[in-house]
Amino acid sequence: MIAALAFVTLSAAAHAEWQEIDRFDDDTRIYVDRKTVRRDGTMAEILHLVRWAEPQVDPGLPPYLSTVVRTAYDCTGKKERYLASTSYAGNLGNGATVVADEDAAEGWSSISEDSMEEKIWRIACGMTP
Repeated sequence: MIAALAFVTLSAAAHAEWQEIDRFDDDTRIYVDRKTVRRDGTMAEILHLVRWAEPQVDPGLPPYLSTVVRTAYDCTGKKERYLASTSYAGNLGNGATVVADEDAAEGWSSISEDSMEEKIWRIACGMTP
């Protein structure tokens, strides 16, 4: 399952069907691609995209406008674990890759009620249409 989603992350920009699920006051937007959901028992993974309102700048790197994030979800425990991300020069995962992070988090984090993370958890775990 991990290898399949790693491949999906690499080709996400070219084939994604991003659907906006959240927008913050600064106009940063969150999208998911429901086709990337992978479930195995009570565990799920999905890609989501952050379209930054302002260009993000890390020291020594060019600015980027979007980040595709791969996250694992514990559907029964309502927890999440960061797996990887790739940031792109353009919006919606387009343009050159600026930076990629494959350092999965060690532990699981609880998901807060009414949060962006809860919206993604519900989609990944099949709790919303």
